Amino acid sequence: MERLIVNLDKAPSKRWAFLKAYSKEINYLLKYYLNDLSDAGIFQQYIETYKTLYVAHDYMEEVRAIASYCDFSENEIVIANLYYDALKFVFGCTAFCVDQDKDRLHARNLDWWTEDNILGKYTKVFDVMKGGHLVCSLVSWPGFIGALSGVRKGAFSITLNAVMSHEAPQFAIPITFLIRDVLERVSTFETAVKILSETPIASDCLLLVVGCRKGENVVIERTPSRYAHRLSEDGSVIVTNEYLKLTNNKETKDPLQVTASERHQMVKALIDTSKPCTKETCFEILSNRKVKMDITVQQMVFHPKTGEIQLKI
Repeated sequence: MERLIVNLDKAPSKRWAFLKAYSKEINYLLKYYLNDLSDAGIFQQYIETYKTLYVAHDYMEEVRAIASYCDFSENEIVIANLYYDALKFVFGCTAFCVDQDKDRLHARNLDWWTEDNILGKYTKVFDVMKGGHLVCSLVSWPGFIGALSGVRKGAFSITLNAVMSHEAPQFAIPITFLIRDVLERVSTFETAVKILSETPIASDCLLLVVGCRKGENVVIERTPSRYAHRLSEDGSVIVTNEYLKLTNNKETKDPLQVTASERHQMVKALIDTSKPCTKETCFEILSNRKVKMDITVQQMVFHPKTGEIQLKI
C-alpha cells in the first residue's frame, strides 16, 4: 500500500503539495463524493458559515491548497470532506479488539457503497510527521483531510462506524476532523476517549478506541450531543452499526443496519471459538462470509503499540 508523508512542520498550504501528482485521483473521488451529495442542499446553503465556525484555519489552508491541485473549488472540497455527516447511512463497518496483555490488535472492515471499487483502489496511508518523528498514520484518500481510521504509535487507534439515531444533526465539528485532531494532538488513551466522548459533533457515530494496555478498549456510542461507553465483554469489544447502550436506534431497511446484529454475533462466535492473536487470524475473522460484505472496500489491522498498519483492499 502506498504511504505518503504529511509534514506538520510545513505551512498548511504546503503539507499536501505531493498531491499534485494525484490530481486525477482527487478529481475522480471528489466527483463521486459530490454526485452523492447533490441532494444535500443544506451544506451548499450554509457552507460559508460552517467553514467559519467549525473548520479550523489550518484545515482551510490545506483545503485551499488541494483546490489548486484539482478541478474543484474550495467549497466543493469542504463539502466532500463532510461526506460522512451528510450520507452516513452508506457506511457499514465491523470492528473489534480482543483484550489481551500482548500484541493487542484493532481490526476493522470499512464498508462503503462505491463504483468500480474506487475507494479501495485509491486508498493511501498518510504518515503525519512533526519534528522528524511520526505522529500518527491515517488510512484515507487523496483530497480527504479528515480521518475515518488511524493510529497514534504507542498510544491508541481509532475507527469510525456509522449509526443512525432520532437526534437531529447539529452544526458542530465533523467527526472525521475531530478524529484527526485527536490523533495528531492527544498522547494518551484516557484523554482521547474524553475528547471523543464530550465534544459536540455534527452527527451520530460509533467509535472504537483501542490503547496499548489491557483494559484500554472502548466503543463510544455518540449522538451529536450525547455519549455512552461500551467496555470489553468476555474479553472482547465489537462494533458494527447499531447502538447497544444508547436507546437511540433509528430503524431503517438499509442492509448495513439490517445485518449489524448478525455480523456482531458472528464476530463474537469466532472470537469465542479461537481468540485471534495475530494479524492473520484477525483478517480471517474480517473475511468470514457473514462478516465481510460485498461493499467492503478496506480491511485493516492496527497494532497501537508499534503503530503498524496491515491493510487489505
